[in-house]
Amino acid sequence: MKFIFTSLFFLALCATGFAQQRAKYNIRVVYRSGNAVRGAFYAASDNSLTLIRNRRDTLKLSADSISALYIHRRGLVAPLAIAGGLTFFVLAAKSDKLVESIVLIAAGVPAGVSGGLLIGGLLSNKKHYKQLQPKDFPVIKPTLQQYTVLK
Repeated sequence: MKFIFTSLFFLALCATGFAQQRAKYNIRVVYRSGNAVRGAFYAASDNSLTLIRNRRDTLKLSADSISALYIHRRGLVAPLAIAGGLTFFVLAAKSDKLVESIVLIAAGVPAGVSGGLLIGGLLSNKKHYKQLQPKDFPVIKPTLQQYTVLK
């Protein structure tokens, strides 16, 4: 019981620490030629987007060359997958029977991780813009600015 209480207390402290941070978003930009670029969403303006690639390179993309945008929140799927796997591991640790704990670890942990991935994927705030034209960027700029690092 002490282990479970300590684990829950630690998870609550981690959750409150992460709740103070501002959410970051990844973006996948599809060019008119069909090529795609991925990166962290940095800034949006009327005629361009700015991405950060590999945590160093800044890439400024013209609105004329962009045909689609796919935005999703970073850092939500992995914690839920880990929590799902840990749930079944804690249940296995609490079990008094050896066979039951082995079954919970062998079948429950992958099922918990899969459930966490599914829930994280459903909850990860996704936004899609398809068939974009350069004249659309001034219209969607206020919406895009809520996903950017700069305000």
